[in-house]
Amino acid sequence: MTGLLLVTACSATDRPSERADGPLRTGLTDTERGILGEAEQRLISDCMRDKGFRYGLDLDTDGPRGGVPERRFGSDDVAWARRHGYGLAEAARSGDGNGSGKAAVAGNSPQARYVASLTPGRKATFDRALNGTDRAAIVVPAPGRGQIFTSADGCLADARRRLYGDLRRWTEAKAAVVNLEYLTFDAVVKEPRYTKALADWHSCMKARGLAHSNSSEAIGAVAKENRSRTAGKAWKHEVTVAVADAECNRAAGLARTGIRLQREHVRDAARHEFARQTRYYTRAVTTALTRARSLPDSTSG
Repeated sequence: MTGLLLVTACSATDRPSERADGPLRTGLTDTERGILGEAEQRLISDCMRDKGFRYGLDLDTDGPRGGVPERRFGSDDVAWARRHGYGLAEAARSGDGNGSGKAAVAGNSPQARYVASLTPGRKATFDRALNGTDRAAIVVPAPGRGQIFTSADGCLADARRRLYGDLRRWTEAKAAVVNLEYLTFDAVVKEPRYTKALADWHSCMKARGLAHSNSSEAIGAVAKENRSRTAGKAWKHEVTVAVADAECNRAAGLARTGIRLQREHVRDAARHEFARQTRYYTRAVTTALTRARSLPDSTSG
């Protein structure tokens, strides 16, 4: 998204090729995500400083990780369920059920206060320097989700280009790869191995007096039923159902089966339907990690 480095100015050795040696990547580890996120923010900070602005490092660009366990196929984390239930009561107490808490914190950050202190004219210049002159300069398909629009100039684009190479190809590759689990979900839940595990989960829950079709339905029922309960009774009910859900999930192998099947489907999609995008993503990430680790430690924020 930056005018500082033109795509056409990159040499062939600066751009990841569409061929990838070794295993294809379909995601990042938490450590790799942290390395790349920090590198991107440091490059943005340097670029904005060169344009006369202060840009503080925001190393939580992808949001908090961990916390509530993965629930795509329910959760079999019984210990977590005993401590937190489904997490509904805690979310209600924090007022962060839809992410509003994080937004409030971000609004009070030093960087947000700095931007708020700028005059309207300087604020507009800051925005152009960071986000570019046209936020829809690059348009790529996001399989199953429409399109993604992003800038071709500005410090954010500059940082991503320096890390990943060709912005259009990187944006298209990432949009495909990060959606592979979403794209394969329907196929996974139709697999006989998964439907068998789900039937076993349902029988286990029914034996406990909880006749729900799936975990999402159980969560929705708890949330609805607890509206008319006192806080204490609501918490006890939530934990009871969540623990039963997790125990039945573990006994049926539901989450384990779903995760295993999804890995198979994602791997197949990466090798065939989305092979071109996945090859580019793999090479781009590998190159970006090398570049990120070579950044000088003295980068200022």
